[in-house]
Amino acid sequence: ASWGFCCVAMAALAMAGDGAAPPGLPDAVASRLPFPLPDWLATNPYFTAGFGLAGMGMAMTVLRSSTASLETVCRRQLLMSLEIPSKDYSYQWVMQWLVANGVHGSKHLGVETTYVKDAGGRQTAFFDFVPSPGRHWVRYRGSFIHIERNREARTVDMSTGSPWETLTLTTLSLKPNLFQELLMEAKEAAMQREEGKTIIYQSAGAEWRPFGSPKRIRPFTSVILDGSVAEEVLNDVHDFLGSHAWYLDRGIPYRRGYLLHGPPGCGKSSYVTALAGQLGYNICILNLGDPGMADDRLQHLLAVVPPRTLVLLEDVDFAVAPQTKAADSGPYAGMMRVSFSGLLNALDGVAATEERIIFMTTNHYQALPRALVRPGRVDLSIYIGVASKMQLSQMFMRFFPGEESLAEQFAVLAEGEGMSMAEVQGFFMFFKRQPAAAVANLGPFLEGRRQHVQQSAPSGGTANQERKDSDE
Repeated sequence: ASWGFCCVAMAALAMAGDGAAPPGLPDAVASRLPFPLPDWLATNPYFTAGFGLAGMGMAMTVLRSSTASLETVCRRQLLMSLEIPSKDYSYQWVMQWLVANGVHGSKHLGVETTYVKDAGGRQTAFFDFVPSPGRHWVRYRGSFIHIERNREARTVDMSTGSPWETLTLTTLSLKPNLFQELLMEAKEAAMQREEGKTIIYQSAGAEWRPFGSPKRIRPFTSVILDGSVAEEVLNDVHDFLGSHAWYLDRGIPYRRGYLLHGPPGCGKSSYVTALAGQLGYNICILNLGDPGMADDRLQHLLAVVPPRTLVLLEDVDFAVAPQTKAADSGPYAGMMRVSFSGLLNALDGVAATEERIIFMTTNHYQALPRALVRPGRVDLSIYIGVASKMQLSQMFMRFFPGEESLAEQFAVLAEGEGMSMAEVQGFFMFFKRQPAAAVANLGPFLEGRRQHVQQSAPSGGTANQERKDSDE
């Protein structure tokens, strides 16, 4: 508008080049104006000479900038927005909420495929349509919400390789708590989907990512340990969770460490899974043998553990093995793996975080230095050995309920053979509904097992010579 007024002013000045005051605006110039001028203004010689038109151009420019400023103020006062980055926990909650509620009037969608394969080999795929990058809208509790999903083409999450995304929600500020209500509803819906399930996290770069689909909670009674070990550990964890104020009042770091040691296949990792289900916790699995696991990465991962999660460090004896030379080539060239000192600092160093529960497992307890198993790093050490008579009997009863007499016969025959609970369970899998056949075939099975152990054992002993006293 100001450019048009300036052009008119220049035309008027050009026509007034002889120095005489023009009687008025020519019809050709007046027709180019956005609105008609009154006669007293159109016939004014000074106005038509260009001063008035220039002033009107300036006024229109100020009006235009004022309108833009007024629009910005109105947007800030009348609208409210919520920006959710893709690294925030609520990002997936809101995206799943949008899938459940639908995105109205959008012809541009993205798809998230859930592929499931059950134990019988049946394959099922579910397709969830989510808003694609761009602008969409949805109606929630009588309010229209504008959704804008932005994807950065030049910014990439180095840990996952995925582009950086943000989800921006905008609506009228008539309901100040609308976004909070939406987030709480999305959170509750996500919690309901995960209720009765255990989420397994694995490290991806410098953060934790869910591994696979959430698993159904394993019953606590499905893992049978000798004596009352299972209940004692559970009671100790409950006591720790209820003693937060006690730790703080005495200046003791609020963290708890457990070490499960014994022969392989005896139920160490299975017990942690069942314990997490009993507590309503999830599990973060840390693999110290990962070639990309360095000291600083280990410390960072322990510092960002998701809430209500047990940390499982399997085969912790790997960290005390002799340090290997860094690779000269490949993706991990020049990278040193996690060291024993790095593990100690991550567990109980100055930068060690609190409010966490760590379970460590090992098959070689004697190889662990005393500095690792001292109190403060390992508060409770539990031996989980080969199947005892009680465990054999209870395992038989779990597979074949009501067969007390056969369970006692089975326990007497298998006692002292040094069988792990994994071996016992594998044996029962061949006789799912035949308890008598399981007892009848136990003798030949044990005879073949003894021969195999003698052939594979080194000279001077057998593989079954590991006992509780020697392991401790």
